[in-house]
This record gives sequence, C-alpha cells and structure tokens, in this order.
Amino acid sequence: MSETAGKSQEAGARLGHGVTIKRMKGHPVYRWRATFIEGGEYRKKGFKTEKAAEEWKKTRLEEARAHGTDSALTAAERAAVLDTRAELGELGMSLREAVAFAIDSRRRSLRSCTMAELVKDAIAARKRAGLSEAHIKGIEGRLGRFNEIFGSRSVATITTQEIEDWLHGLELSPSSVNSYRRMLVLAFNDAIKKKFTTENPAAKVIRSKEVESEVSILSPGDAEKLLQGADAEILPVVAIGLFTGLRDSELKRLDWKEVRLAAGKVVVRASKAKSARSRSVAISENLVAWLTPHVKSGGPVWPGNGRKRLEAARRAAGFGAPKEVEKSIETNKEDPEKPVLREWPENGMRHSFATYHLFHHKDAAALALEMGHTDCSIIFKHYRNVDATEQEAAAYWSIRPEAAGNVVAMGKAS
Repeated sequence: MSETAGKSQEAGARLGHGVTIKRMKGHPVYRWRATFIEGGEYRKKGFKTEKAAEEWKKTRLEEARAHGTDSALTAAERAAVLDTRAELGELGMSLREAVAFAIDSRRRSLRSCTMAELVKDAIAARKRAGLSEAHIKGIEGRLGRFNEIFGSRSVATITTQEIEDWLHGLELSPSSVNSYRRMLVLAFNDAIKKKFTTENPAAKVIRSKEVESEVSILSPGDAEKLLQGADAEILPVVAIGLFTGLRDSELKRLDWKEVRLAAGKVVVRASKAKSARSRSVAISENLVAWLTPHVKSGGPVWPGNGRKRLEAARRAAGFGAPKEVEKSIETNKEDPEKPVLREWPENGMRHSFATYHLFHHKDAAALALEMGHTDCSIIFKHYRNVDATEQEAAAYWSIRPEAAGNVVAMGKAS
C-alpha cells in the first residue's frame, strides 16, 4: 500500500469510524462501552468485557480502512449517490456494481480505437489477403458511409440500437440493408480479435427479411439488338458475355489466350475470378461464329474505352442509364415518335445466359460449374422460375451473325 493511500484510509477511519472505549459504572449488564459515529450521529454499544470491546473496535477500524466513510465523500459524490439510488434499485444494481461497470466500460473505451481507424485497418488487411478489387470497393463504400456518422466514435461505445437505427434510416431494400449489416459484422469481428471490444453489436441486429425476386433478363430480340449495336471492338465482349455468362469483372480481365476456339472453351483463371477458383465455360456454336472474325492470338479482349463502347451498344439496343431513361420518358411526352429507353438489367448478360442455358440444356449441375458456383442452390433460386420459355431459349442459342449482317460488315471494315 502506498503512503498516500494509507494516510487516506487512516483519515477516513478517524473522521467517520473513530471508536472510543470507556469503562461503565452502574449498568446491570455491561461493564464497557464503545462510542462511535454512524450515519452522521453518535452511537453507543455495550460489552461485558474489555476484550470484547477492543475486538469489536479493531474490526470496525479495519472495515473503515477497507471501505472509507461517508464523511470522506465530497458533496458532489454524496449527491450522485442519492440521485442514482432509486434508478440503481430499479435495475437491481448496487452502487459498487454500477461503479465497477462504469470503470470497465471506460477502460475498454480507452484501449479501443475509433471506428474510422478500425475501417482503415479492415480494408488494409483484406488488401493484404488478396481479396478482389470489387470486394474492397464494397467494403470502402458501405463502411465509409457508416464512418460519416460514427467515424470518430470509440468502437467499444457503439451499440446495437444505434447500428439498427442507422441501417433502417438508410431506407434501402432489405437485401441492401443486409449487405451493409454484413460488412459491419466483419468489421466488428476484427475489433473483437484485436481486443478493441468484447462483443459484436452489429451481429445482434436482426437481418431484414428478403423477398425472393426473379432476376431480369434480356429477350432473344434484345440480345440480337445488343450485338447489332456493338462496334467491332466491343463485339467480342458482348458475345462472350451473352453466351458464356462471364461476370463484368471477368470480361475486363480476360485475355485472348484464354479464349480457346479450337478447344471449345473459355478459361477463367482463379486470379481473375470472383470466387478465386478456376473454371472453364463451353463455347457454343453460335459464339464460335461471332468470335471467328475477331479472334486474336493474345492481348486483352476488353478494348480501350470499353465502358463507353458497351454503353453505346446498350443504347442502340434500347437501354440506358437511369438518368437517360428518365430523359427519354420526358422527351417521349413531347414527341411520341421518340423511343423510350429501358433501364439496363443488372448483370443482364450473365443472367440471360444462365436462364436460357437452364431452359435449353436442362442441366443445373453443369450450369453451376460454368457459372462458378459450388452447388445448384443459386441456380434453383434465381433461374428456374423466371418468365421464360423453351422456345425463347432455343431462339437465344440460335442467334448468329447471319441474322445481323451489318455487324459482320462492321467487323470486316475495321
């Protein structure tokens, strides 16, 4: 015990729990009396023997040294005890338990980090782990938005209720809310591993119920118009996207060396796949016809300025970005002859490939392999209940350059 602590305890004993032992005269039972202060008032206690009185005095002084006295409290401390006594009683907590809880919370806060620091570390760790650029951007976007409100807060102080209120305040779809929640769960798991907090408040937020929805696809006519509207540079990307179902990110990384017409397959290497697993997709007969005039021995399939070229092809097929769609609707009101653009379906080429492949070949297991899935669950969830027919699937797989001669002409002219 330090000298200061010892003096403090002795002072407490003297001020609040000093005990005086005196011999009594004339009492029928007790011969010795202890005088002391309790609750701010003088008290007396009788004993038959001096030894009993001294032992009691010793015990009381030890208690005083261990716990201090109410006389040693400041006015503010006494007021705090009195003001919170009723609330603590309602919660079933003692003052000692409340103080211990507050001290523990404060200690955790001091050895924790801010949310902004946690997010920065989480992103850096996943970059070192080699996660895809798309995954990293997803984390940056979602957690960055959370940081706008909670970035300066200590991780250990953020509550489940605060996260839940924030998530539902975004006014997003259930699936998007769950996506944000998932990113927060990952971040707080990192915080637990680094001992910045002891629990994961995001994990306690109840997941939003997602209503299963059908994916949007292109009709065979839409697919044909998309190919017709593509220039010679972007045409191979469009054809491969429509008839192999490669993701946009995979199309952007694809090399002509991985498009093997002779072997009848497109190879997607693990380093370029979202799932980080290699796979191959069969090249259909109509895809061979589309690619043959444009095939190269090597180099990227995705051309320079590919995004704008692809947008132009979509626009020629009657699709546009949300703002373009809104503008075309307004223009059509003034001039009914002007066509109205439709919004491009998310992952339109990939979803179209999967849907028509399943209807045409009726082999979910084979389709799952070509899509890069580990099982058929996603196939059954998204692609078997859409409003498509076997006739449309047959038409889709019969789309060939002969039906769009201007595309071939563009290819030869370039």
